[in-house]
Amino acid sequence: MPLSRTVPSLARAAAGLSLIAAPLLISVSPAHAVPMPAAVDAGPCFNVETPPGYTCLPAPKQCIAAPCPQYALVPVTEPAAV
Repeated sequence: MPLSRTVPSLARAAAGLSLIAAPLLISVSPAHAVPMPAAVDAGPCFNVETPPGYTCLPAPKQCIAAPCPQYALVPVTEPAAV
């Protein structure tokens, strides 16, 4: 194929490729719109109100009936003085 026919063919191919790729780029969401991972707010102690002097610890259980909390409220103990 002579050079005079190759350049216009390549130009047409490049123009056609941009027409195909442009809608695909628009459909992709921007990186800043990606939601936070679910692990940030997941877990059995999320949204558990603990009384003063207690802490929430995950405590997985196998339950038959609901409700079945997957956490335990444990009293906070002061570390022993050394």
